[in-house]
Amino acid sequence: MGEDDVGKRTFKEKLLASLAEAELDAAAAGAFVPLDKQALAMEALMSGCPGAFVDFFYLTTPCDGVGDDNPTTEELHARRIEPDRYEQQDEVALESMQFLKDSLVSADMAARRGDIAAVGDAYKSLAKFFAGTDNPNKALFFFVKCLDVASAAGNVAAEIEANANLGSAYEAVGDTAAAVAAFEQQAALAHTSGGPAEVRVGQTNLVRAYRAAAERCAAMGDAGGSVTFLEKCLEVAKSDSSSPAAEGLANHRLGFAHHAGGDYHKAITFQTEYLRLCTALGDRTGEGAARRALAAANQSQGDSTAAIANLEAFLEIAKSGDPTSQARACCSLGKIYGAAGKFDRAVTYFERFFEVARGLNNRRMLDVARVNLGVARGSARGAGLLRAVAGAD
Repeated sequence: MGEDDVGKRTFKEKLLASLAEAELDAAAAGAFVPLDKQALAMEALMSGCPGAFVDFFYLTTPCDGVGDDNPTTEELHARRIEPDRYEQQDEVALESMQFLKDSLVSADMAARRGDIAAVGDAYKSLAKFFAGTDNPNKALFFFVKCLDVASAAGNVAAEIEANANLGSAYEAVGDTAAAVAAFEQQAALAHTSGGPAEVRVGQTNLVRAYRAAAERCAAMGDAGGSVTFLEKCLEVAKSDSSSPAAEGLANHRLGFAHHAGGDYHKAITFQTEYLRLCTALGDRTGEGAARRALAAANQSQGDSTAAIANLEAFLEIAKSGDPTSQARACCSLGKIYGAAGKFDRAVTYFERFFEVARGLNNRRMLDVARVNLGVARGSARGAGLLRAVAGAD
């Protein structure tokens, strides 16, 4: 080949020559040297896969404005994620770039053959690979592609799976709102086109997502938003007859949400339903939790009689359970009886509070118990003295 022929080489020939020279240099050095980002990108292009080349470039280039980048501060705030708590993700490691390039090329070639299933499989393998390497933004990039491919092909089963995977990926990055949207779509498709198993999985995911959204709203001080998501959670849980425990927990949390909002009547309504479901299931721990929650709502309403009944029922349930909860229930009962002027009963429960606190070796709780017991005993003696004086008169 003459000098004129060399000057007329095509772009493809020049790229291939550059790759060959790089391989010769590596061989001359006597060691294996993995191809770098630029060489792998050129391989994708020379395979006749410009789409793979473009995706490879975006995925391995930081701050390029493409969806796999770390979210901005404004985006994190929009997702209700604290920027200081968000862990920034690195770009693709060199040892993973070969797999990334090969998979992207496979997807591109499958698309040109019209093999949509193979395209989806390639993207799904990449998504799961990045999900397994603690790189959720890259996983999201490919789960979105999986959904796009399934939607374009009209493959409802693949759409259901893609939405489920996408929702889980959004959960991994703390994007609760996006997770809810993906799981809602999954559940809707499963309801119209899936079987019983797909419907149950969709309901389970949606209950979990609504619960997380409610917790996020509560943490942000949005009590109304929390109640809204818990109501949705309860509605879905009720529709899944195979999971009465989820229905019960939704009632329990709704009761707490209404209590926090000052609606004690609704709080009691939902906690009562939680108690009914737990009793039917034989869930003694749940029964105890319901009794404690009911007692708290009764106290907030000023209904000491109902509060005492629920706390005493809780103590009966919790005899062999959590001693800390027992101690707190005894303390609450002592305070209620003390406020009602029934000091002898107050002393009884404060003595139990003291004994349990001593067994826990909790110095702060023990100090509180000692003070309450001393005050109750003093009040009881004072009341006895007053009764004696009144009798003498």
